[in-house]
Amino acid sequence: MVLFPLLLGVLLTIGPVASQVAPLSWNSTISISVEERVRLAGAALDVAIEKLSADGLFDDEGYGITGNLYSQMVEFDIATNQTKYQNVLEQYFQLQETKRANFSDPYVSHPFIQSQHLALIQVTIDQLRRRIMGCEITAPYASPIYSLQTLFSRTYGHAAIKAYAAYKNSVFLQYAVESWWFGRSRTLSQSDVSAGKIAGKNFTITKNCQSATMVGGAFWVNDPAEPSVAGVATGYFVALSALLAEATSDPLYLQAANESASFIHSHLFNIQSIVQDYISADPTNDGCGVQASTDPSSSGLMIEGLSILFSITNDASIQKLLSDLLVAVIPNTAWQGNNGIVAVQGIDGGLTLLRGLNTVYTRNSTDATLRQYVGEYIAVQFNAVTNLATAGGTNIYGSSWTGPPSAIFSGTNQTVALAALIGGIGLETTVSSASPATSPFPSSSPPPSPSPSSPSPTPPPSHFKSNNLAAILGGTFGGLAILVLGMMTLWFLRRQRPRSNEDPFSPSVIPEPFVASVISPFTSEATSHSSLPPGARHGEKHGDHHGNLLWRPSQPTQRFASEGGGSSAVNSQVTGHGNVDGVPASVLPTEQLVQILNERLQNRRWTEGETPPDYFSARSI
Repeated sequence: MVLFPLLLGVLLTIGPVASQVAPLSWNSTISISVEERVRLAGAALDVAIEKLSADGLFDDEGYGITGNLYSQMVEFDIATNQTKYQNVLEQYFQLQETKRANFSDPYVSHPFIQSQHLALIQVTIDQLRRRIMGCEITAPYASPIYSLQTLFSRTYGHAAIKAYAAYKNSVFLQYAVESWWFGRSRTLSQSDVSAGKIAGKNFTITKNCQSATMVGGAFWVNDPAEPSVAGVATGYFVALSALLAEATSDPLYLQAANESASFIHSHLFNIQSIVQDYISADPTNDGCGVQASTDPSSSGLMIEGLSILFSITNDASIQKLLSDLLVAVIPNTAWQGNNGIVAVQGIDGGLTLLRGLNTVYTRNSTDATLRQYVGEYIAVQFNAVTNLATAGGTNIYGSSWTGPPSAIFSGTNQTVALAALIGGIGLETTVSSASPATSPFPSSSPPPSPSPSSPSPTPPPSHFKSNNLAAILGGTFGGLAILVLGMMTLWFLRRQRPRSNEDPFSPSVIPEPFVASVISPFTSEATSHSSLPPGARHGEKHGDHHGNLLWRPSQPTQRFASEGGGSSAVNSQVTGHGNVDGVPASVLPTEQLVQILNERLQNRRWTEGETPPDYFSARSI
């Protein structure tokens, strides 16, 4: 009885583990050295920085894209253990903070413009503001654009806190805190939810959806009537809060990170554990309605935030949630094909996804098998970007990572590609659960220290090989599956066999059946086969130490009486089961015969295939 649950548990375990093996369709082997990876990423960064205007922004690009570029500059310095971009980043941040308080854009302020129309509107406004008027646009033109306002400052806040972790320059911490407070004012607190209102919104806030509080959710835009609480905005707040908590040990930031992560898990996780786009906080406007996601932006930010939170708390439940999210996100076909290459197509969801995965990999936030799986996925993107998204020697990367490449520069395309290029620097060849995360450098370079909780690295070999691991794990899991299925089949067949003498109805608890020494017919006529009882017709043979079978008609006592016998004689001869040897069956009472037959049937069941015994007839005696 214990075998089946055990086998079922093994099968349920094999499934999730086997899903963490890279498919053979993935190109997850990196064939270039670490030094060459560093060179490629550095060259791509140099091209992007050269395209920035004097104000430190991309022309004709969304404001938040530049904030993401700043983050990539810091990530490169962390990955290569240097401070190459520290001074220039300090200058850029000062420019942006001076022009836009809290790094906020009062027009279009979100890093993930999903619609080309919104992107065109933003480009037009940026051009008018910066090239023609040289100042902020005022009404009446500002009014319709204001409804598109979002929490763009968090891309700069994220870059600032990463810069502080890398360079330990307090000015970057100041910028990060400034950005955090701006985001906090757009994020639902306990007091906001209790009051049913938040500054900037003109509707009553839903307090609970599906019995879960709305505390921790961040609004998508600043339009007073827009009810969307977004996965992207909330995910940025999780990551920024967690990074600040790690840098300062202030419980205020840790509480905020936990509340927002809990909000995403409670309201935006779908049945596959993918983070969806947003949920409505207005009970009169699609209250608690959730918008499904076909972009990895929100999931990538949640991955990053959970990885940082686990580094801080070492909470097993956070690691479990992170692992479930990774296993759901990496193979998801909503944003990639069977080759595993993310379909970025000019939007920067791939950037946050890869940045989150790189955080998991470098912080060693999961078990060794899942970490290897994450590394293989990053390697797929690195190979796609370097082999299919760029023309040789240009260091310009296109919008499609499956090709064809483009020689036309785009700040968005270049910045997103940098996430794959920088993520590929630190990939290892082998992963051991006992070994820490490793550095992408030659051994002569000192190991980087991206965060206080990050493990110390060691240099990796130059090739990232996963096919052997996939083959080994695939063969192992396949063999285990066959073994388990075989054991289940054997168990099932054993369950179908007849009851043995060791079952609850064993002879030790059932009286030994009566066997007559002489079998006499109850009539003078031959008994036909059709008149046999069901057990006799099917050859139900129940042997005992005499080796005989006793067949008894249904009413022997009455027939015996009709032949002149007396029931009193029978009763005097038979007083119980233990004193019937030598007594002819014809003199036994019906009740006694039925009871003996029932006991014999209970003791052993007929096995299909047994031949019926020979029966005596009246004529043979």
